[in-house]
Amino acid sequence: MSYLLRILKFSLQDFLRNIWLSLVTISILVLTLVSVNVLVVFDAITGTAVKVVESKVDISVDFKSSTSEEEIKKMKDYILSLPEVAEIEYISKEEALQGFKDKHQDSQMILEVVDELAENPLGAIIRIKARSLDSYSGILQAIDRAEYNKLIASKDYYDRQEMIDKISSWTKTGETIVLVFILFFILISALIVFNTIRVAIYTHREEIGIEKLVGATNWFVSLPFIIESVIYGLIACLITLALIYPLLSLVQPYLGGFFGNGNLDIVGYFNSNFILIFGLQLLVVVVVNVVSSFVATRKYLKV
Repeated sequence: MSYLLRILKFSLQDFLRNIWLSLVTISILVLTLVSVNVLVVFDAITGTAVKVVESKVDISVDFKSSTSEEEIKKMKDYILSLPEVAEIEYISKEEALQGFKDKHQDSQMILEVVDELAENPLGAIIRIKARSLDSYSGILQAIDRAEYNKLIASKDYYDRQEMIDKISSWTKTGETIVLVFILFFILISALIVFNTIRVAIYTHREEIGIEKLVGATNWFVSLPFIIESVIYGLIACLITLALIYPLLSLVQPYLGGFFGNGNLDIVGYFNSNFILIFGLQLLVVVVVNVVSSFVATRKYLKV
């Protein structure tokens, strides 16, 4: 126990002795972690954007006003039997008419014309949602049958594939740019840690020489510098946490206004994936720092 405490004490003393160099190292690590979290936020936003667009995709089938409920039910049951179909929304003639009136409630002329009609001119409507975007063409082909076409006034396929493709393209471009920055910062971080440990070794060269003369093992000499690099990573992660959550809270209202409240809770997303997101980041930073410090100690301690 005393052995570990001595090593930890030595690491903290060296950290404080080269405080400005330590702060530079931590700052670079924080920039790296912030870049990683920007990528996480970017993925969450684009993933939500794709889901929102996909939710707007459907096939709307408008029946003729003369089509009976029995005929509609038969076609509806057939569509539901298709494996590509996820769900069907049925809108009756009366609901369709009420929806038409609600849509044109500001136009008194249109409402008066509708009220003067002897019967409801609108037919029932069904809206079809597929299990995947690739399934819509198959559904359209399945309902394109003579026995059903005579019942249908119109079919509309609200395709958003082009928009989804654009979002995917923007996502890949954005991810590539952020990844380049992350790799750049990781490389800079490794070099900074390497040079920080090298300076620390040079600062303690006389103490290290004495320790080697009295029989200190290579591991005993190297371990304080490795622990020092771990301290850099831990502090950088804590600072990143202190920065990220206020920033997430700041952008949340804008995301809610853009996607609609409930579609993307970015703070909740980070909370639910806290261990995965920050645990993995801490692990990577510690590994990079330990490897850099290990290489430095191997090279400059001649061990």
